[in-house]
Amino acid sequence: MKNRRTLILILTTAVLCLSSPYTMAEGGIKGWFKGLFGRNTETTETAHPDLAALTVDENLEIPEIPKKRHEQVLDIQRQESQRLKGIPAYKVENLRYNEVIRITIPAAKLFAPNDTTLAPTADDILRPLLQCLRTPDYYHMLLVMHSDDTGNAAYNYSLTTQRVLDIFDWFERNGAATDFLIPYAAGSHEPLVPNNSTENRYRNRRLEVYLIPGEAMFK
Repeated sequence: MKNRRTLILILTTAVLCLSSPYTMAEGGIKGWFKGLFGRNTETTETAHPDLAALTVDENLEIPEIPKKRHEQVLDIQRQESQRLKGIPAYKVENLRYNEVIRITIPAAKLFAPNDTTLAPTADDILRPLLQCLRTPDYYHMLLVMHSDDTGNAAYNYSLTTQRVLDIFDWFERNGAATDFLIPYAAGSHEPLVPNNSTENRYRNRRLEVYLIPGEAMFK
């Protein structure tokens, strides 16, 4: 289980890598997951990638779903997308040929302005995601916290770091399998729209949650 100091180190590295080339060769990452269903179990176990050491983009590339399990995974993800679309605070989208789900939640629904402690109402908003982390490695869940560009870069990075750690702590307190929960602080580096209006800044202040199929879903 990750402690807070470890998470801060991960987040510090992650913000430097959000737009960087992969830190691990793509073939090496995908090759490990292919090995789960093939040969040489001893070798593939030692090559298991540390999900928390990967960038957002790297985590979104893996695992590669075996062809014989692809329709099964798509069916599970379709059903999960439909469930999540019923939650008013969520904007739900499908990525990577519908294998991955992205949920976008406005930061204003989780935190008071400039605050880093979850608002009391955040419990009801986050709770529908808990079941995704009840079974270890059923999902890899990425938490990516964004801000607008109000304030300097250091402030925005600190704000998003503290916020995403508080969200991580909430999942941990509520019994989630946090070994498969990876937090990222993006600061103001990835706006959805230009920060040139109140409405646009509201849209840019957001939490993105990615639900990526884990091995337990398709092995």
